[in-house]
Amino acid sequence: MIKGIILYEREDYEKNQWFANRFIEEGPKHGLELQLILTDQLALGSEEGRLFIQQGKEKWESAPDFAINRSRNSRLALQLEWMGCKVFNSSAVTDICNDKAKTHQLINAHGIRSVKTLYGLSDWENHGMEYPLIVKTLAGHGGSEVHKVDNKEQLTEYVDQYGVEQILIQEMCLNPGTDIRAFCMGGEIVACVKRQSTESFKSNYSLGGRADAYSLSSKERRLVMSILSIMKFDFVGIDFLIDEKGELLFNEIEDAVGTRTLYQNYDIDIVQKYLDYIRNNLVT
Repeated sequence: MIKGIILYEREDYEKNQWFANRFIEEGPKHGLELQLILTDQLALGSEEGRLFIQQGKEKWESAPDFAINRSRNSRLALQLEWMGCKVFNSSAVTDICNDKAKTHQLINAHGIRSVKTLYGLSDWENHGMEYPLIVKTLAGHGGSEVHKVDNKEQLTEYVDQYGVEQILIQEMCLNPGTDIRAFCMGGEIVACVKRQSTESFKSNYSLGGRADAYSLSSKERRLVMSILSIMKFDFVGIDFLIDEKGELLFNEIEDAVGTRTLYQNYDIDIVQKYLDYIRNNLVT
C-alpha cells in the first residue's frame, strides 16, 4: 500500500468533508492509503541542513510517498517535494494558479487571449480603461474578492482595502455572468460546464449561479489543449469568459477546483478517476 496524505485548510475541509473523505475511503481500492492533514496543524522547518515538517510534537523527517494538495499552499507543497514527496498538483502549479497575475503572465505569454488586464500597478489612477472595471485580489478563489467598480472612488476603496500590489484590474467582459469551465486531468479534458447567473456578473455556482453540461467546439477544444500543453496540470479547472463574438477568452485556472457542478451534470466519479491517475503516476 502506497501511503499519502490529503491536505486541506480547516475551513475548506469543513465545507468539503464528503469529497475529502471519499478519497480516504476509496484510496485502498487503488492501493493508496490516505490520511487527512489540516494545514493549521503543521509547521515547516529545517535543522542541521535537513528539512522537516512538524505536526504538534511529532517531527516528520521523511515525507509520505505522495500528497493530494487541496490547500492552495504552495510553500507546503514545495517543502514536501524537496523532502521527496510527489505532490498533486505540483508546487509550481499551485504557486502560479493561486496568483492571478502569474497565471496571466504564463498563459498570455503563449499568445492566448483574455480581457485587458493590468497588475503590478503603482500609478493605478491612470489605468487607461473605461468603467465599469473588475477588481480581483491575486489570491482570491471561488468568486471571493471579485468586485465590479463603476468609478474612481470605488476603485480607490478596494485599492485601500487590499493594497495595490495584491490586486489586478480588468476590463469588464461584454457577456458578464457567463463563463465556461473545463475540468482537466493531466493532458485530458474530462468535462465542461457553462455557468450562468442572471443576478450577478459572477457566474460561480457557489454564489448562486447555475451550471449546465457544455460541449466544446473543435476550436474551443484546441484552445484548452494549448493551455494544457504549457505545463503539467494534474487536476484543475480552466475558466473562460465569452466575448461579443461568442469566442472564449482565458480567465483563470482553479488549482483546488470544486467539483459540485461536475457531479451535478455528469455521471463521472472524479474521485475514482483522480485516484487512478495518481496511482498510475506513482508507479511509472
